[in-house]
Amino acid sequence: MKPLLNKQSGALENLIQEAQLFQALLEVGQDCLPEELKPHLIGVSFEQNTLILQIDDNIWSTQLRFYEPNLMGIYQSHFPHLGLNKTKIQVIPISAPPPVRRKVSTTPSYEDAQEMREIGNKVKSEGLKAALDRLSKRAVESD
Repeated sequence: MKPLLNKQSGALENLIQEAQLFQALLEVGQDCLPEELKPHLIGVSFEQNTLILQIDDNIWSTQLRFYEPNLMGIYQSHFPHLGLNKTKIQVIPISAPPPVRRKVSTTPSYEDAQEMREIGNKVKSEGLKAALDRLSKRAVESD
């Protein structure tokens, strides 16, 4: 059992080190960009001799191209062991959360609204009375 735990611990340690490397690569890249562009650079990685810059929108990728030579020079000086000589920009759009859909409800008829007001007058609970009143006003307003 212990060798299995040690093996998993080693794999976790490797993942942590890799995440730290990619975070360092991202921070170096963001430090070289103007303030308005920094948050749009969302990832930096490398594949063979290619520096991969990940941006969140096509609009920003166009602006990032102006800084490509500077970024390449900085990565080459900070990470010479990677042997980087090309850049590639990937657009990875960050999806917005789906919009909250409101439940479609029907409005009560005028007669139902009158009955709700009458029930509301007889109810002791203030919360229920207010809810019935609001619901009855929806019917009146829609007619």
